[in-house]
Amino acid sequence: MYLIIILLSIPVLWAGCIFVLNVFKGNTIQGILLGILIFGMVSNVRFNIGYPNINIDMPFIILFIYNLALLAHMMLSSKINELKLDDISRTQLNRVILLLSSVLLVLFFQVYISQIYDIGLYSFHFNVFINLILLALFFYFLSVNQFSINTFFAVIVMYSICNSLLGVLQYVFNRSFLLSSASDSINYYEGAVVTKRVMGFVGASNGAGNLGAILFSVLLYYFLKKKNFFSGIALLLNILFVVLTFTRIGYLSIVIQCLIFVVFSKIRDKHQLLRRCLIGILSIFVGVIAYLIFFDDVYQILFINRGDTESNRFVQFNEAFRIMKENLWFGVGAGQYNSYIEANHGIQDIVLHSQFINILIEQGLISFILFSMIYIILFIWSTRVFKDDVWLPISLMIGNFIVVNFNPNQYYSMCILTFFILIYGLIFLKKTSVQEHVSNQSQHKIVTY
Repeated sequence: MYLIIILLSIPVLWAGCIFVLNVFKGNTIQGILLGILIFGMVSNVRFNIGYPNINIDMPFIILFIYNLALLAHMMLSSKINELKLDDISRTQLNRVILLLSSVLLVLFFQVYISQIYDIGLYSFHFNVFINLILLALFFYFLSVNQFSINTFFAVIVMYSICNSLLGVLQYVFNRSFLLSSASDSINYYEGAVVTKRVMGFVGASNGAGNLGAILFSVLLYYFLKKKNFFSGIALLLNILFVVLTFTRIGYLSIVIQCLIFVVFSKIRDKHQLLRRCLIGILSIFVGVIAYLIFFDDVYQILFINRGDTESNRFVQFNEAFRIMKENLWFGVGAGQYNSYIEANHGIQDIVLHSQFINILIEQGLISFILFSMIYIILFIWSTRVFKDDVWLPISLMIGNFIVVNFNPNQYYSMCILTFFILIYGLIFLKKTSVQEHVSNQSQHKIVTY
């Protein structure tokens, strides 16, 4: 029934999207489209396609409609030729899509090579990688349509503020307020005492910590550029949100991102150098004093009360690497690690707490190499685009790499999509911003003359 409704709705929504794009032109409408995509992402709504346990999520449907509508809009507005002019972006886009498509091809062959115990988890991973391809096309089309990076940042900041405020409400009222579990508490029972850990839109406290850490560097960049109340409150609320998740790896990620900012941000004069040195010395001094005074309290809260699970993760990784040798090239099957290890070795384990190791074990060495290449390409590409603020892509990429490898980020599709929204936005829309600046300068010269 859901499949029939979706199939009947797609042409109507596609036509409506084309109408809106052609009538209401400008950055605002494209920003609204991005906002709707994020809303679909946080809604966590999934539709069954007619087969048991095989579902597609809302972002897949939205991105599919958006890409078709944007392509039709460019054809109607004679912008289709611009797709052929931007050789650099198109070449890099083709590489990313080719690598992601290759990962999907490996997943497809797993149906015939590996034992698929849980088709629902398998289809979940397949859905995520399709979304990453559609998302890359979406941002490429937005760049051709001159979507401003300033509007992009404003949408991301609103997304972060809403997520942070939801987290504060969750902590105050001890309720999740999520569509699927509005009345559930946020109590965490794994430590010595029951602890409240907020979960934001993600629906999981570790995933919420990941999300806050992923957003941090972009929020910091926006604050440094704008230096207004809106940007400042967004940054502070996000930090508060991460604190309330009690996700220790999220704390570490933010600290590392701050260090990257200090090391890699440009120093324009000797006064700025002196100021940065003084801030660094003061921070170290305050950190040492805080460590000496509050170490026992912090250890009690973050490790005793909250629960210490780090050692268990490394034990898990050792077992996972042993399993890897049995299915080196194509893995045990996407989403199948727990079922495989129980069926073949009689071991009951939690999900792998590392996205990259999970890809290596479940999707094999081929997919691991392909996904690592995607990460490296995006890293190099983004640092070349942001030459003047190279700390931003470095901070974003390393901050994300830290959190995804100590939590089961492979099941936090919202965190995965958020990261790729940010990195695609920085890559494609930075170029658009430069083009707008050049165009404005040219117009100014004409008026002056």
